[in-house]
Amino acid sequence: MKNSATSDSENPQVEIVDDILPIGEVTLDPDNANRGTIRGKKLIKNSLKKYGAGRSILLDANNMVISGNKTVQAAKAQGYKNIKIIDVDGDTLIAVRRMDLDLKRDKKARELAIAENRTAQVDLEWDPEVLKSTDADITDFFDPIEMDNLTNEGRGRNVIEKISNLPPPKMIWVLLGIPFARFDLIQEALASIEAEAEISVQQSRDK
Repeated sequence: MKNSATSDSENPQVEIVDDILPIGEVTLDPDNANRGTIRGKKLIKNSLKKYGAGRSILLDANNMVISGNKTVQAAKAQGYKNIKIIDVDGDTLIAVRRMDLDLKRDKKARELAIAENRTAQVDLEWDPEVLKSTDADITDFFDPIEMDNLTNEGRGRNVIEKISNLPPPKMIWVLLGIPFARFDLIQEALASIEAEAEISVQQSRDK
């Protein structure tokens, strides 16, 4: 079985023989938003060395890496020569099946499961400049507070408050400062609030 893929509009076609592509023909994404971490790179290197390849990488039609840049880098450094290619259009899930592993019986398989998730977690460090300059719509992945803090390198104007595990308070006090000249405008609203059960409205005057 033979097929071919085009690296880009200017370069000649790269021949993929028997679904195998030389790893040197894969191009890393120069605008990858994940800078990676020193510890993450070490974990990926050790995982490949100890457990072999696990999760697949994702390429575009021109053999540029969409996901898995750090894995490709580590694999090249360890002497991996080829990548097995499966062409899809997004309608089919791809599963990498390790025939040498049995998750219910092999300790190595369970360790690989943890390694796959842990390396992805540790090796993630967003590049704020890439996030700020990208034309991709990333609003589904970052809320405004997260984006503000990321693009300001952790020194954003907004702060994500930690969620408290303590039981909620029995009473919350809200202090409003209202100019006396406008106090008559809210009398009806205060009366409606005070009419609610267990809500207390107390008024005081600032001398």
